[in-house]
Amino acid sequence: MSVLSPLHRISSLVARTTFALAAVTALLLAGFTVAPAGSAHAAGLDGTWACSVPAGYTYDQVQQTRQCSGGAGWTSTVFRLRTPAEGVLSCTPVDGFVYDNVTLGSACAQTGPQAPGYRLRTPVDGLTACGVKPGWTYDLITYTTACSTTSGVPATTYRNRVPVNGLWACWAPAGWTYTATTSTFDCSLTSGVPSTKYRIAH
Repeated sequence: MSVLSPLHRISSLVARTTFALAAVTALLLAGFTVAPAGSAHAAGLDGTWACSVPAGYTYDQVQQTRQCSGGAGWTSTVFRLRTPAEGVLSCTPVDGFVYDNVTLGSACAQTGPQAPGYRLRTPVDGLTACGVKPGWTYDLITYTTACSTTSGVPATTYRNRVPVNGLWACWAPAGWTYTATTSTFDCSLTSGVPSTKYRIAH
């Protein structure tokens, strides 16, 4: 009996310890789940200063610092990352967006005192912008300094249109034809000179 009692106590202690460890492990696992693959990107790098611009981001400011020069004495460009979205200022145009305003300033300048910045817009039918969404057309040209990359010099803007049968447009997008034409000033690249407008069809 004197031999069995200590063995019994040791067995009970081992069993209790094993149970406690299992409980702690279960609690830890319950609170430490693996994040979905996209959650790191969902959390976002918006506003982060980085040494390069990863896919899915643009940037709205640059600086010359030693942050990315590996401890060397020279400086290199760092970029403040932005998630492309409606109204965001971007130092470059972004696929899937158009832009309706260009500003000249030092924020995007990597060389020289000034560089253009572009206000991103989500394309919608009827939006006047500095360019035309690929696959769309336009039905009116205007001239304004909003899209100018040279201070004070007007540039062309375009009223974006979703192609639909019967729309009078300044050109027929790829894959479309036209069934009639008319003379108008709506599409004139030269002020006072008539241009052609097309009734598009698909």
